[in-house]
Amino acid sequence: MQISGSNARTDVSSRPTPAIKDDARFSKIETVTIAAAHGVKHLTGSLAGSSGFIVKTAGTGVITATDGGDISTSDVTAKEMVEIGVQRISGSCTVHVVY
Repeated sequence: MQISGSNARTDVSSRPTPAIKDDARFSKIETVTIAAAHGVKHLTGSLAGSSGFIVKTAGTGVITATDGGDISTSDVTAKEMVEIGVQRISGSCTVHVVY
């Protein structure tokens, strides 16, 4: 095993990749806080593909499901997981999006 490369750097290429095993159903949480009543957060790109959400603070928020349809955050029981994919969050609210 080479201790030092040509640039006097430690060669870590021979080290095994640590195995992080997780049997959890969900693996990531993204907290979305919108302070303004007219604010909007689109969950696209790396934020696409959610598995559900938890409303922390309802405010005047509206959640748009992945395949369409809206639900007001005040119509959802706060701090309980709702297994509906999220496309967009609008209005003043705090929502934990679960992946």
